[in-house]
Amino acid sequence: MTSPATAFASADYGRVIAPDAVRIERLLPGPIERVWSHLTEEHKRRLWMASGTIGSSEGAAVEHVFRHSELTTEDDRPPKKYADHADEVRKHGHVLAWEPPRLLAYRSHEE
Repeated sequence: MTSPATAFASADYGRVIAPDAVRIERLLPGPIERVWSHLTEEHKRRLWMASGTIGSSEGAAVEHVFRHSELTTEDDRPPKKYADHADEVRKHGHVLAWEPPRLLAYRSHEE
């Protein structure tokens, strides 16, 4: 049987690099500065992923506030197993690498 981590990696969504880490790399359209701003500026990032803060240096705090209902229509509810995440979910972590505008890495802490 394939483990969830192996399935995730083989699905070309990311690469498992450690038991507790996945590397996700994407080639995105547009100038690198625009992509960077959509990753690091809360008012832009909240339009497609999550609000919250990302500190601008290695070791700085990260907080993502996911609000599924703000990104999808009413009839696009999460699967039943994620129903308790339908409203607001907060994830905390810290910045591992901050090299504008080419590298942003951070770790989320499970609570």
